[in-house]
Amino acid sequence: MNTRHKKVQVVTVHNDLKAILLLEMKEDRGFGWQNVTGSVEPEEDIFTAAKRELLEETSINAAEIIQLDQKFEFHDRWNKDVTEYCFLAKTNQKEVIISPQEHQGYKWVSFDQITKKDFKYESNFIAFQKALECLD
Repeated sequence: MNTRHKKVQVVTVHNDLKAILLLEMKEDRGFGWQNVTGSVEPEEDIFTAAKRELLEETSINAAEIIQLDQKFEFHDRWNKDVTEYCFLAKTNQKEVIISPQEHQGYKWVSFDQITKKDFKYESNFIAFQKALECLD
């Protein structure tokens, strides 16, 4: 039986700055900018995984996390079939402490300045667009 691997993607927005957080991946992860992403641990639900990944990768303990009506299915580089569930996290925390095992930098990018080219993966931009719909 082929069981799909579950992942989460968290679009993180700063309420006051009207900006999205992008994380810069390290070389061994392929460089590029992305949203918070990570695997769902065994016996963990996707909502808990989204909160945990956000905290582990950024030190942000978001007051509000919303599951988006968006998910992606793909085959990853480790030969796994993946379902990735998307979330929106809202915060007023500007300073971020990134996970040095996964990322080498971060930046806040204004909603009106961000484009598809700012993301390594198109799915991250699509999730950002879906998150914006929830902010209106």
